[in-house]
Formats: sequence, structure tokens, C-alpha cells
Amino acid sequence: MRADRNVTTTTGTPTTTAPTTDATTSTSTGPVPAVCGDGVVAESEVCDDGNDEPDDGCNKNCEKTGAVLWTYTHNGAAGEDDVMGAVAVDPTGKIIIAGNEGITPADRDMLLIALNPDGTELWKKTYPDANGLPNYFTAVVIGDDGTIYAGGVEQLVEDVGAPVVRSFDPDGNEGWTFIEPPAGMFGASIGGLLLADGKLYSTGGEELTDKAAQLIVHRHDPATGEVEWKAATQAEFAYANGNAVVKTADGVLVAGLVQDEKYLSRPLLVVVDDEGTIVSTEVEDHPGGAWYDADPVGAGGDIALVGRRMPEGVTGVDFGLRRVGPDLTEQWTDIYDYEFLYGMGFGLAVGPDERIFAAGFHVAPGQFNDVFGALYAGDGARLWTHTYNNDDIDLYDEARDVAWGPDFLVLAAHSTVLGEGTNLWVRAFKAD
Repeated sequence: MRADRNVTTTTGTPTTTAPTTDATTSTSTGPVPAVCGDGVVAESEVCDDGNDEPDDGCNKNCEKTGAVLWTYTHNGAAGEDDVMGAVAVDPTGKIIIAGNEGITPADRDMLLIALNPDGTELWKKTYPDANGLPNYFTAVVIGDDGTIYAGGVEQLVEDVGAPVVRSFDPDGNEGWTFIEPPAGMFGASIGGLLLADGKLYSTGGEELTDKAAQLIVHRHDPATGEVEWKAATQAEFAYANGNAVVKTADGVLVAGLVQDEKYLSRPLLVVVDDEGTIVSTEVEDHPGGAWYDADPVGAGGDIALVGRRMPEGVTGVDFGLRRVGPDLTEQWTDIYDYEFLYGMGFGLAVGPDERIFAAGFHVAPGQFNDVFGALYAGDGARLWTHTYNNDDIDLYDEARDVAWGPDFLVLAAHSTVLGEGTNLWVRAFKAD
């Protein structure tokens, strides 16, 4: 922060003026009006650091924002689209980015990047497939021993994706690969990963026909990738997909969405026990809604969910964050409706003191998607926000995931850059 901006210093001999006896004087006992930018936090202001820099913890409107520590950006050698999938941080603060790098306009390769806690690059590797077809990562988790597990899609034949999960050592060297040819060769994908209680879980979707799909969840042996069980459901809809999986007391919960025959979505929660049996499916009667990420919060079995909500009487969807109890009852919901336009939430992570960091995008007037992130208290109070728009081109800027480090938090996103396609990037913030 620069608290010295707009402060004038004078030197020399001070002058004094004696008061006149015939001057009219007046006094006021009312409060001095707040002036944002004067460096004084008035009663009506949340903060005032004396400048209009938006990324130092306080913006020009004297509202709390994220205090940026550093930003790392990746533009692949081909200058094609490089897209963010997910991010994870290990206990030492090492950051793992998973996504894809554009090779040609029609081909892309799986990408992993490792960063130090200060944002400097440790290593960067791409993993092409044998067929010269697109493959990409959408999810990543890190084991206690530093093993990296990444999941996503690999095309076996053109336009037919297969769900894939791969392991890598801490330096990005390849281990095992699990790949499952999709039913009927219509296509399938992995959307979320979980490493818990010595087991690895993956969730996603599997197309059954060109108009129908089912949610899938696997439990893997982390040492080999071998599938111990697989559960699947359409939840009585034409289409179902899993986007995130979290551990519960007796199994796992999968968060995702269903779609009806008119492609209108609704939020979906699926509970699966430790034996792979689906215990319950809950489809919320909220047309247009969906859940894209989830994480446990608190010691009582609560879960935080992020996705999209469609407020009643509104045509667009908005960023939505919710906390539910162990029985999935709603504790609170926050909807961020920016300028009455569109928004969505894609990633969240729970940190110390039950604080929740969540991110996605919103649409600003006259622009396309802008990155949006927010830090919440455990009771749903919004502590600060962060937005980003690449003013050079004003196209698509979207956050895809977030993670907590030992004393910082990170937001993972991608942005459209003039002449470079899409670049992926990670930004670190102070964890306060």
C-alpha cells in the first residue's frame, strides 16, 4: 500500500495570522463528511489507505479488496489457447497448476506447472497423447508424499473424450494412468477429484446417447489407479454430471447438475456410501442453477457449495455460494448479482477459521466475462472481493479454481490476450 499518496509536505518558516475581532465565526458539532482517499478511515468507510489502487486491499471506493502478492502468467510457445483447469497447494506452499496448452488451433496437450510459494516457476511440463488429438486436465489434488493426481479428458478418436486420471511424482514425472473408454463411444469426462482416507475419488459424466448422460463417481487405489467401485445415476433426468466430490462421515457427496430435455439445468447432490452404493439423490427445484465445486467446512460435517443461481424474476444466472449442514439443509446462501447481469462460481476452498474463498466470473456492462473472487467468513459475511478485466481486449476473463496456502491464498484463471489466444494465470493474495 502507498499511504503517502496525496499527502503534501511543506518546509520552511511557518507563518501565523492573528485573529480579527470583527470576523463572524461559526461552529459545528456534526461529523466531518467522509472523504475516500484521504487516508483516514471514517465511520462510513470500511477502509481508506490514501490511494485508488484496487489490488492493495482497499479500492477507490474505500471497500475491502484482495491484497495481491504476485501474479504468474503462462503463454505457450504456439501462442494458442492455454486454458486453466484447476490448482492445488501442498502443505509446504508449492503450487500445482493443471490445465492445457494449445499446440495448434485443433490440438491441445495436458499441462502441469509447479510454482514456489513466491510465484517463481519450479518446472513446467506438457503431456501429448499418441494420436495428436486434444487432451486436457480439469482437476488436480496432491498427496501427503507430494504425489500429484490430475484428471480430465483424453480423446481416443476425434470428438470422443474418455475420462482419464493420472499420477505424477513431485517433479512431474509420469506414474500410472487410468483411462476408461466411454459407453457407446459417445464421450465422458472427469470434473472433480478427491484424496481422502487413503482413497482417490473421481467424478464426472458419461454420455449414454447423443442426448443423455449419467453422473459417474469412481473410487481408485491411489497406488495403481485401479477402480475399486463405480457408481452412476441420471437422477431421473435426461442428463446428469458430477463436478466435485467431498468426503462425508459415511462416504462421499458429489455436487453437480441435471438437465431436462430442454437443456435447463438444476442443482444436484448425490450421496454415495463407502461401498459405492448411491444412498440419495437430491435435485433442487431451481431452474437454471448448478453446483460446480464443494468443500467441507467446520468440524460438524457442513459443506460449502459454489455455482450458479437464478434469482426469481430474473432472466440471467448469478454467482452463488451456499453452506449446508450434514443433512444438506441450507444454512445460508449468498448471491452476487453484479449490475443485474450474468455471473457464475466455479471454484472454492475452505481455509482457517472456516473462511471460504470462492471465484468465477461476472459480466460487466459493455464487457464480456470478468474474473470475480470473494473471501467469506464462515457465517456467509463477504469480507472482500477481487475483480479483473483485461482492458486491452475486453473478452473472456474467468477464474476456474482457488486454493489455500500456508499463509496465502491463490486464484487460478485464464484471460483472452490480443494475439496470444487465452493465457492462464495464478494470482496470490494475503490470507487476511
